[in-house]
Amino acid sequence: MNTAELAAQLQDLLATPQAIGLGLLAGIAGHIVKKVIQARESNAKFSLKQYVTQNPYKVLMTFFYAVAGSVGLAMNGELSVYTAIMTGFAANSLSGASD
Repeated sequence: MNTAELAAQLQDLLATPQAIGLGLLAGIAGHIVKKVIQARESNAKFSLKQYVTQNPYKVLMTFFYAVAGSVGLAMNGELSVYTAIMTGFAANSLSGASD
């Protein structure tokens, strides 16, 4: 298998709904972990579980924004694993915009 064939297979793999869904979850998780790291600067015992239990509505809104953003991108032919990652990250950022 040459490099071009491998690249084509990788592109096909990254275009699957599963890869896009994982990208969306990775973006959400990345931003939540960033928030936990920031919280640990003032409270070393702060955990991911605490973030989720202390912010259930923000977590719920994150998923709502992520799905809505993904649908909008898909309707415009712009949804890819890369845009899904950034949509997930931005969705969590948007849900915390009132902080």
